[in-house]
Amino acid sequence: MPNIDSSGSKITLKELDRLSALAPLFPEINVECMLTSLLLIRTSHDLYNQSSSLLMERGISQGKMRILTSLLIRKKPLLPSELAKSAGVTRSTMTGLINGLEKDGLIRRGAHEDRRMTAIHLTEEGEALLMATLPEYARVVTSVMSQLTEEEQGMLQQLLYKLRKGIEHSESS
Repeated sequence: MPNIDSSGSKITLKELDRLSALAPLFPEINVECMLTSLLLIRTSHDLYNQSSSLLMERGISQGKMRILTSLLIRKKPLLPSELAKSAGVTRSTMTGLINGLEKDGLIRRGAHEDRRMTAIHLTEEGEALLMATLPEYARVVTSVMSQLTEEEQGMLQQLLYKLRKGIEHSESS
């Protein structure tokens, strides 16, 4: 049975009634699957918004944070295609993110080892922003995730990987 209240953080009786009302109309609908999906989407959305608001205060988005973090971790300039793959975005999306980060002075374009290509370099300002932001960002995420034991976090990770496989399977079908 779902955890139900009216605080907005959990599934409300109205939402549960709405999902249950679908069952007689659509016998193929699994209400428990729909409920689980609703909880997952809402939780993911709330976590994303909470962590994004911290980043927005610093003038960056989740996507820009992934790019800056990739550059910091790899400790070398990267090609835009490498950054796109690392951040899980398309090359066209990457172009917009790079343009914004460059405009903000957090990265710079420069020559790659293969001089025919352009590499993306993390600037001192970009590194300073990350060094100031990452600890606070980690505190926000850790605060949320601390509601789960380490064992529960491991179980959740396994379940989420299983869901990712389900998504990949449904996309290829």
